[in-house]
Amino acid sequence: MSRIAAVVKNGLVENVIVIADGEHGDSEIQLTGAIETTGIQAGIGWSYKDNQFIAPPKTKEQLEFIAEQAARAERREIAESKLLELGLTVEDLKALLG
Repeated sequence: MSRIAAVVKNGLVENVIVIADGEHGDSEIQLTGAIETTGIQAGIGWSYKDNQFIAPPKTKEQLEFIAEQAARAERREIAESKLLELGLTVEDLKALLG
């Protein structure tokens, strides 16, 4: 199984790399300034402090997108509830709304 590592410089993740399995196993590969992140979510632009990766703050556009998706999901849930009250079945909803 390959490993994933974050290249950290001055407390920021500059790159994320995959260390592929080698003929003798990937344990022979040593990287300076890289921290293994296999199984940990981290990416370029993240901070690394006190042995923890910290996601960068979301942009205004990302926050607006998240809010719109939540509002859309809430409107759909309300519409589905109203249609069920009118006598449609769950199968009818799936056929109608996908």
